[in-house]
Amino acid sequence: MRQASKTAWLAIPFVVLILGGLTNLCWGADGGRRFAHSDSDKRYLHHIVLYDINNRKITPDSDQPYSPKNTCGRCHDYETISHGWHFNAFRSHTLRAASTNSSDDSANLEDSERTNAADSSHERVTDGRPGEPWIWTDSRTGTQLPLSYRNWPGRFNPDAIGITELEMVRHFGGRLPGGGMGSQDERPSAETTDADSTDEVPPSRWQLTGDLEVDCMVCHAVSGAYDFELRRDTIGSENFAWAPTAALRLGEIDGSVARIKEGTDPDDPRTQSKIPKVKYDANRFGPDGSVFMDLVRHVENNACYQCHSQRTVGDDGIESRFIHDNDVHLRAGMNCTDCHRNGIDHQIARGFEGEQHPESFASMTTLNCVGCHLGTDFYLDEEDRENSITQLEITNRPGRLGAPLPDHDGLPPLHFEKLTCTACHSGPVPSSSAAGLMTSLAHGLGEKAHRTGEELPSIRGPLFIPEDSSHPAAMHDSTGDQDSSDNHAGSSDSRPSGPDARVTVARGMWPAYWGEMLDGNVRPLSPEKVYAATRRSLRVRRGFIEEISKPKLSSRDLVELLGEERGKVDPSEYTAEERDQVDALQLKEGEALFDEKVAASLEAIQEELDVQQAVYVSTGTVYALAEPEPAETNDAEEEPNPKKATTTDNEADAPNRLRTVSVGNPDAVSMVSWPMAHNVRPAGWSLGATGCLECHADESVLFASTVTPVGPAPAVGTAVTMASLQGIDEADRLLWNQMFGGRKWYKLLVAGSLVVLGVMMLLGLAAAANRRGGLATGSLATSERTS
Repeated sequence: MRQASKTAWLAIPFVVLILGGLTNLCWGADGGRRFAHSDSDKRYLHHIVLYDINNRKITPDSDQPYSPKNTCGRCHDYETISHGWHFNAFRSHTLRAASTNSSDDSANLEDSERTNAADSSHERVTDGRPGEPWIWTDSRTGTQLPLSYRNWPGRFNPDAIGITELEMVRHFGGRLPGGGMGSQDERPSAETTDADSTDEVPPSRWQLTGDLEVDCMVCHAVSGAYDFELRRDTIGSENFAWAPTAALRLGEIDGSVARIKEGTDPDDPRTQSKIPKVKYDANRFGPDGSVFMDLVRHVENNACYQCHSQRTVGDDGIESRFIHDNDVHLRAGMNCTDCHRNGIDHQIARGFEGEQHPESFASMTTLNCVGCHLGTDFYLDEEDRENSITQLEITNRPGRLGAPLPDHDGLPPLHFEKLTCTACHSGPVPSSSAAGLMTSLAHGLGEKAHRTGEELPSIRGPLFIPEDSSHPAAMHDSTGDQDSSDNHAGSSDSRPSGPDARVTVARGMWPAYWGEMLDGNVRPLSPEKVYAATRRSLRVRRGFIEEISKPKLSSRDLVELLGEERGKVDPSEYTAEERDQVDALQLKEGEALFDEKVAASLEAIQEELDVQQAVYVSTGTVYALAEPEPAETNDAEEEPNPKKATTTDNEADAPNRLRTVSVGNPDAVSMVSWPMAHNVRPAGWSLGATGCLECHADESVLFASTVTPVGPAPAVGTAVTMASLQGIDEADRLLWNQMFGGRKWYKLLVAGSLVVLGVMMLLGLAAAANRRGGLATGSLATSERTS
């Protein structure tokens, strides 16, 4: 009896484990059984009760903002949703901090304890293919600094620079759907950053701003029901928690956290009286206290355009929309979410080859270009393709969503090994030089403003560069070890480049920032601290470029340059020669002002920020204060290659107070690029549609088009060809093109030779047949005479 009782007690833990596993399976099958489903293709009508941050029901008399987490999270798995791709842009920082702390804590554990700790660790950080960085732009200081918490090459980690989480949310929150560091649960705890600090911690401003929660209505509201512009203004006022309420125009927000002084005690009654209050619109509430939320399950294109629009900038400014066509998929009646879809986890299918996605292989692979148009077995050999079992599955076949099957007549299969689909089919129509580009994330497209196309950041495209190569070798000298510290996020050393990587179409920009030299490497300084230190030295009101690099010429200067009559005409009436003269004078004055203002600012930064050697980076060049010694003593330190991170001072034209210096981490000043997928052009507008000579010609845009480094500094960069960015030798390319030039005549010659050879063979066969027939006739006659 005792033995049986003992056995029963020992069996209890196993029963509990089994029941727990079954419970997890049941919950995991549908994302959690505690959330009800409509399971219909129709729109579900949302008349719902709103709840505030304290989980209290909101009435027309309430003065607190509504909380998407406590409102939408009652029926939807908010925790799972908040880890989706759009919400974890700032989340990698949190996960890496947690991972680092877990590693430190587990270092002191026994092996068995360490194993258990690893099983319960935080989710894996998956950064995916590099995308557009968060570009911190400040026109007052000439700053365009690419940032990212993801481990992508060419981007700087904001935390390593000294940019706080609150600054990032305030600066870029208008283009974020919320979540990540905007929520208290996701921010690194004070214990991880200030555990060893004995200084008094100032009051957290987050207690005033509130959390920027995941706002479901950013994407799921119907077009016209959500005010994106008002949401951006509200976040700019540091009213983070009030942004969802303002965007839906549920009421008026009275007050601004931005007007409350830094370091103010949030618990002070006088501070509490300044906290924003909501005056709800009573007409939005029904008799039962519910509010109608006009939303859709499948996100409309208008929501995507808020962050994913692009404009092309030509010589005359921003090109009009009517001269450009929409993406061919949109013209065919498709929506963005037909390809870029997701489940309850909100892991958006980004649609590039090799994407790692938690869903099944076929369902995601057939949503990229190759899988949709050519099937999942396209890259297999013919024999392997015939033996493949995947084609037995209908979902692995080409033609998803009615996609046409491309012929690619006459195109050698080698092209699919050397080029991505987008290299030929996507982006603005290329020309002899890369054009200017403006994007929603970088230039705030969608906001009402007077744009000229010259606003920072200066982005160029389309570029034809090696896939996954954010730092082409042609743009700098990559010899030596690269800086792998956290101040520069990632390195491209492990990525294929040059001839070994496929060529894709991309955008690119050159970082411009104020930094400091440490052990021969350059590291950016906090943009906010730089502005505070250089306000008096720069004295810029409108913009760094228009006041320093390209100053407006005075009437007196124009008269002296062009004469009394021509100096007073409108600039639009200048001749080409006069325009060149004006540009040259403007450049000369800009260089003088740049020398004076930047040198004074570098001195101010060194003094106020306690920096030993301050520098300014722009267009791949690093500027530092000139040394007091004679210029001849510095010749050995200068480098003459303009494609590197530095250039040599030309003693005849060099500024008096500035010099250029070399750095040990050229990746920190070189071009940063990211792939471009849209807009997709029609097949007839793809590169190579007219034949081989469209690309294999001396002046083809795929190889011979150029891109010129641009930035706030008045320095004129050296144009670089796409072939050099791809690591292709120019002499070899030109020789290869000559072979294609005579290819048509070669084909005709071969065809003619084959025809002549065929005729000769037929004549020979006929002659042989005649001889054989004659011999047979002679033999027959001889036999008859004999008989």
